[in-house]
Amino acid sequence: MKKLLLPVAIVTALMLVGCGKETPSETADDVANARANAVEDIGDARDAANETISQANDQVAAAQQAYVNSDNKALKKLTAAESAAMVKTANADFDVATTEADARFSIAEQKCGAVSGVDKDACLSAANAVLAVDRATATAQRDAALAQAEHHD
Repeated sequence: MKKLLLPVAIVTALMLVGCGKETPSETADDVANARANAVEDIGDARDAANETISQANDQVAAAQQAYVNSDNKALKKLTAAESAAMVKTANADFDVATTEADARFSIAEQKCGAVSGVDKDACLSAANAVLAVDRATATAQRDAALAQAEHHD
């Protein structure tokens, strides 16, 4: 997660250094760079999520096979593996959702470079509000999935 925050911190620092209004060409370049970074970050997050989910599903498959070959003990193992897979899936989905939210924010933040003064303040405020909503939604969805995993039996 720290790796994902570094580009956002760098962009923010660079924006603070240049107090003047950007040219349309500079803004377009910044937006293009932010989009490219967003695509890469989202791809990395999805790859990591898919790997985590795949491993969790492999564990469920192994537990299901053990269930076929035994009795009540295997059922408990299967249920525990399913719960663990649900937790891993919830956390992986959360990582993807927050990466997507951060990417959308980075793009919106770069677009704000085209304006100045109160318009820029309003643009940044709107971008921050959308980021907060996106992160809150991701957190709520993760927490609901974790609660479902907790009660899985």
